[in-house]
Amino acid sequence: MRAGVALLLVLAVGVAWASRDEEEVPQRPAELPVVPHLDPVKDVWPDVVSVVPAERKDGMWLWPIGALGGDELLLMTREHRPEFISFNTRTKKQRVFAQAPERAACGGCFEVQATTLGASHVALLVKGYASGASYGGQRHYELWAMPRTGGPMHMVSRLPLGVQAEEAYVYGFQIAGEHAVWWGYDGDVWRVPLSGGEPEQLLPGRRLRVSSWPWAYDQYERSVVNVETGQEIEVAAADDLDHRLACGPAWCVGEDRQELWKVTQATVLRVDGSERTTVPGDALLMRPPIRDRLALLGVPTVDGDDSIPRTWGAGGLGHVAQIYDRCTHQSALLGSYALTKAEMPWGEIKIGAWTQNGPLVFWRTRDRLVVVDLARIGGSSCST
Repeated sequence: MRAGVALLLVLAVGVAWASRDEEEVPQRPAELPVVPHLDPVKDVWPDVVSVVPAERKDGMWLWPIGALGGDELLLMTREHRPEFISFNTRTKKQRVFAQAPERAACGGCFEVQATTLGASHVALLVKGYASGASYGGQRHYELWAMPRTGGPMHMVSRLPLGVQAEEAYVYGFQIAGEHAVWWGYDGDVWRVPLSGGEPEQLLPGRRLRVSSWPWAYDQYERSVVNVETGQEIEVAAADDLDHRLACGPAWCVGEDRQELWKVTQATVLRVDGSERTTVPGDALLMRPPIRDRLALLGVPTVDGDDSIPRTWGAGGLGHVAQIYDRCTHQSALLGSYALTKAEMPWGEIKIGAWTQNGPLVFWRTRDRLVVVDLARIGGSSCST
């Protein structure tokens, strides 16, 4: 009997809470709020947008990696033996920049996991088989490099077993001075000299997201950390924001607590909590501001309304996203709402090499790629 009474009480409380929750959920209004309009990036910052072919004449797909300077972009094919191609956006001429070694011709022998550009080198994280190994043998990771001006590639280091460099694991990859550095979704940060040597783990045990080398954000300790010196700067509490912050050396991005049937909002603020700016959109990408200036955000939508496609979140951008410049308070649309469902897989926004100044982002429209160099946004002075 006691058990039965207890069960009835639990059910009654559950019904009461369910009724209360139902009462608290706002009804959909007759008219939803107007979502702010975002102009395409080509209209806001036309100088940072280029159009390149999506395929070569032989049918190989092209993947933008980064900007070499001036009018030159670095592209890559992803066939068994990848080629690296310089493309001049003004003359439309292409030249082979470098080619993977001959052993890359076998399937799975030279799979590029991540790329980055430095002042004098291009570096690659590669997954493959040892030279001469049969298909299906033990695979491992390697660090490769080549001159930024083009030329022969060479292997810098074969990574020991247990050092992870899988594409799905690598959250960021950069050249910092004379080292290649990368970090994973689990927060591990690794460094290898471009002259060769064993990888070194920096600040093991911390869960870090590098923003602007050597600065990283520890979202669990709520601090900005210099991974080379160990210096830490405490990040002020932002209890009114819904998610953990993503911070650079001086600025952070967070997401407001969204309200049903209201326009979604994100917040850009200093690490000390001051100088807040609310931006229509969301911070699901949880990326720190690029160069402590540009926030890569989701597009503004009405919470609860599915009529406008959303930016996907940390795992991918989908086919619409937003770039916001905190210095000029300008926002622009990346991607396109005009893509039909059948075209969406071809139009998803992809990210090239993530350099110190920001990455390329690109998406496909029919037989062309629209390429946006985020490193070139915001040429005017802006205090940090």
